Amino acid sequence: MATKKKTKKKAKHWIKGAVKHEGSLTRAAEKHGKSTTEEAADEAKSPHKKIAARGRLAMRFMGKAKHGNIKKAKGKKHHTRKRVGKA
Repeated sequence: MATKKKTKKKAKHWIKGAVKHEGSLTRAAEKHGKSTTEEAADEAKSPHKKIAARGRLAMRFMGKAKHGNIKKAKGKKHHTRKRVGKA
């Protein structure tokens, strides 16, 4: 009788691996004399990929990220849904 090989399931909770250095945003905010929300908004606009990603992720965690509120890196387009009006 052949046994099935166990395969790794795709992680349901991607969030576990999303944060590499906990508290780095808070330390940066304290260093610059800003609130974490202000620091996250500033970092989201950074030209550095990793810093901008940290800012966008922080905004997402804080619930401040709204559709179109945070600009993504140039060259990456996201789809928009066209509204269909009533005739």
